Amino acid sequence: MLNRLLQPRNENRSAYVDSQGRISRTWVDTYAGVVVDTATTLSVPAIWRAVTMISDTVGTLPLHAYRDEQRLEPTPRLLERPDPMDTRVETISAMAAALLLHGNYVAILGPPGANGYPESIYPVNPERVTIYKREGRKYFRIDEREYSAAEVFHVKGFSLPGEIAGVGIVAAQHQGIGAAIAVMEYAARYFDGGAMPSYAIKSDNPDLTEDDAQLLKQKWMEHYGGRSRIPAVLNSTTKVEPLTANANDSQLVEARNQAVADAANIVGLPGNFSGAPNTSRTYTNTELQAIEYIRTSIAPLTARIEATFTDYLPRGQYAKFSFDSLLRADTLTRYQAHKIALESGFLTVDEVRELEDRPPLGQPLELETLPEGLTL
Repeated sequence: MLNRLLQPRNENRSAYVDSQGRISRTWVDTYAGVVVDTATTLSVPAIWRAVTMISDTVGTLPLHAYRDEQRLEPTPRLLERPDPMDTRVETISAMAAALLLHGNYVAILGPPGANGYPESIYPVNPERVTIYKREGRKYFRIDEREYSAAEVFHVKGFSLPGEIAGVGIVAAQHQGIGAAIAVMEYAARYFDGGAMPSYAIKSDNPDLTEDDAQLLKQKWMEHYGGRSRIPAVLNSTTKVEPLTANANDSQLVEARNQAVADAANIVGLPGNFSGAPNTSRTYTNTELQAIEYIRTSIAPLTARIEATFTDYLPRGQYAKFSFDSLLRADTLTRYQAHKIALESGFLTVDEVRELEDRPPLGQPLELETLPEGLTL
């Protein structure tokens, strides 16, 4: 039994496969009746906020190489500027966004450097990639060309055991995203007047035909539609009754609030960061809030990215993000901590100054050479 389970099987993973076996990059079979793809997913304000906040936060974190807890200088080119065409912030931010949306980040490895390891990667839109396994080996088809796993830089997001590719929110949460899109579209139509008509024209004429009704509606819209303030003149058998509704009666407010909370859960962001209502703000300071944000939203992504980059560094080295900028406390809290450290004797003044990005007292600031004849 175990041998049969361990035998390699040919698998294929490309975009989304519906119940009839059709491969598609777009979900159209949502209960809400809307199309779910990358563009429509990001059109939901709460999802846009959550995805961009997490991905940009990961992109701004410093990434360095270490050996035995000792940071290496200079930083390897692969970590300093992975994609020669973009800055490191842009590359890592897009990497995190791809993991959130599609569950995979794929790039073609550049040529090896002097140490025999690649120094660059060239990103590919995940929607152009098909990932499959053949005879126990993983392959990637990008457009019409096949690449082996040794030629591709692949960061796999969340997946179930045995899966060759990760699963992103567009695939896993298309019904929830579809509901959020539908709520957004309904709200837009509501305020445009399309969700409910403003007036009902009632006729007491028992012989009113459908053509007469259409003509009456057309004439009404021609004369009194839009911003027209011309008085209406009707015969005795026709009445106009205004139809009133408010957002609370239509449960629009509750639906939009729930959509914000659902978006935070879908992406994996604490609700208070996305403005979800009724979310608890029990943090005593910004540092504790940042720790919660790192644990729940950032660390799962950074750990996957670090592990993949480590595979392309010389043996004994590993890639690691620095979270110091996120954990930096306010000025008063930092100075109180420095005072305790100095009084306890486990930090020196120069070490404290280094934490505050100040030069040590033993090394005064270097002044530029002044032109001859000028003095301070």
